[in-house]
Amino acid sequence: MLDTPAEAEFDDVVRVLSAFCETPVSVISFVSSDRQWFKAKAGFEPSETPIIQSICAHGILESGVFEISDTTQDPRTADNPLVAGDPNVRFYAGAPLETQDGLPLGMVCVLDIKPRVLSDAQKELLRVMARQVMNQLELRLTLKRERAARNEAEALLASSTALLAQNEMLRREVDHRVKNSLQQVAGFLQLQERRTQGPAAALLSAARGRVDTVVQVHDHLHRHADGDFVRADEFLKNLCGSMAGNSPPGVSLEIEADPIELRSDRIMALGLAANELISNAMKHAYKGRTGTIQVSLRKTADEATLTVADSGDGLPATFDASAAQGLGLRVIGMLASQLHGTLTQSSEPGRTAFVLRFPIGEIS
Repeated sequence: MLDTPAEAEFDDVVRVLSAFCETPVSVISFVSSDRQWFKAKAGFEPSETPIIQSICAHGILESGVFEISDTTQDPRTADNPLVAGDPNVRFYAGAPLETQDGLPLGMVCVLDIKPRVLSDAQKELLRVMARQVMNQLELRLTLKRERAARNEAEALLASSTALLAQNEMLRREVDHRVKNSLQQVAGFLQLQERRTQGPAAALLSAARGRVDTVVQVHDHLHRHADGDFVRADEFLKNLCGSMAGNSPPGVSLEIEADPIELRSDRIMALGLAANELISNAMKHAYKGRTGTIQVSLRKTADEATLTVADSGDGLPATFDASAAQGLGLRVIGMLASQLHGTLTQSSEPGRTAFVLRFPIGEIS
């Protein structure tokens, strides 16, 4: 994981933690011998710090949630440069990232510039999110091992049947565990969403939608993947069918999609981008009126175009998707970059459309 690019599923974790724990800073930190490196961070600029500045290095030595209510009063942190100087950290709480063998890799943590104590619900969310991060890592490792095992099985024809059967059993077990974990996170977010009001509730709702989309992507990959490729049109139709059940009263979804095959590692970005665009249209396009959201996936030569359009209230004349500060559009912009694509928008009387264009072929 060290020095890998930012990824939406980990960025969502820190955003939800900051919103629910009401802390200005949250990070996913991996601790190595000479530094701590941040896979995801909210409210904190550096991508890594020297190990001497790592509070997480103390946290991974403890079991359960590690909390320091006032860092200036704890001998382990009082002389830490992050406490004694800028940014003047005064509070720290984190849950360890542990392998199935109990080896600590780092922490999921929140920080504040004032002393405080987390509630029981906030501590439980830290634990849940730490487990979710580890489930993602274990899944990636398992899928990597499975792919290597499948390649070996093709070379060793004599033992391929038994080996593939073993891999299928392993895959089903991983599917079951990961799906249960994702559904647990979605349920927890839904519960907290009902108890929360204001901007934090909107963040929790958006995060729950992204988790639901990841569940669908994961399920579709293992039900319909043909080798390394997946039918993007079939997946998008299934996603729209699921989202239609949660659309506002009087708002319907229409989907048209050309047969397109994409590498399985790109379906996640496409699914999350479609989820964000459709969710934004559901929220803002009609505002209590009836209408239709039209979704299309078209193929032209070596390029695919995802379009989400409506005939609702339209966009402000000064709106620019590339400069928007909203969380949803920033996420879409990041997903467009992962697809090596571009996001544009148009708004005229009777039609507003967001268009994501991206190449279909191999990306070097």
